[in-house]
Amino acid sequence: MRSIFRTVAVVLAVGFLTAGCGTMGGGQKANAIYDTQRRVASLDKQLSGSVEKLNQNTAELIARLDATDQQLKALQSQVEESAAKSNLVEKKVDNLTNSLARYFRSGAMPPPAAPGGGEIPPPAGEPIVYSPSREATPSPEAQPGTAVPAVPAAPLPAPTAAPIAAPAVPPAAAPAAPAAPIGTGNPEADYTQAQKSYASENYKAALEQFDAFLTQYPTSENAPNALFWKAKALQSLEQHEQAIAEFEKLRTNYPTSVRVPYAMLYQAICQAKLGQTARASELMQEVIRNYPMTPAADQAKTEIKRLKPN
Repeated sequence: MRSIFRTVAVVLAVGFLTAGCGTMGGGQKANAIYDTQRRVASLDKQLSGSVEKLNQNTAELIARLDATDQQLKALQSQVEESAAKSNLVEKKVDNLTNSLARYFRSGAMPPPAAPGGGEIPPPAGEPIVYSPSREATPSPEAQPGTAVPAVPAAPLPAPTAAPIAAPAVPPAAAPAAPAAPIGTGNPEADYTQAQKSYASENYKAALEQFDAFLTQYPTSENAPNALFWKAKALQSLEQHEQAIAEFEKLRTNYPTSVRVPYAMLYQAICQAKLGQTARASELMQEVIRNYPMTPAADQAKTEIKRLKPN
């Protein structure tokens, strides 16, 4: 660029000198040449600063673009890592739920009520501890000083008779135990109670409790989970149309929830139960396409094979 300006300056100078050679003297020509050179040098200096400034700005822009690209790559890596962690947590939650269900089905829980007809059964999940000698102790204490040999003989059969007769009374009141109170004012406690009902396969109670939870705590962080398990309870009760509506609501209201791919999968299973195999197949393919790294996608691949005619 500098050479171009110099060439132009020289051409202009020559033209100027040629045009004025007939009228200028020797001193005038020298002054004109000097003035032209001075102007060329000034222009060259100005252009040099501008070019350097332009090069500096260009270098800064390139550096910023590189930094932005690195930041985008780092963010993408963090998003992928977060998604992987979310999938792992989801899998652990499902495994824990299945373990709880097996635990409740195994009959490892204690009886729903303690002996002694007037006592209120404790909440589900809490062990019942009682002493069979509770009813026998009043007899020996009432007569501490007399007929000592006769008194111990009477209480001995009492403990054996009490445990046999007492369980016959609580079963009449036992059906009231699963109907846990709906809404305690504590969202975590209410959600946990609903989970216990579902894990014990008391789907009707779980449905009512999850529905009450969503009504009382619509902005809770567990709201999408409660909606998911409400739909699952409906599915377990074979109310497939209602379950489909709740799974759809989850996808609409909480599109970023980690429950979405599973909601799509179970919605497809419900639709297959209703004979809507085309829609079920579309949903399963959507799960496989949009959530390929989730366990829901793996299960969808298995379920979609069952939809195909042999």
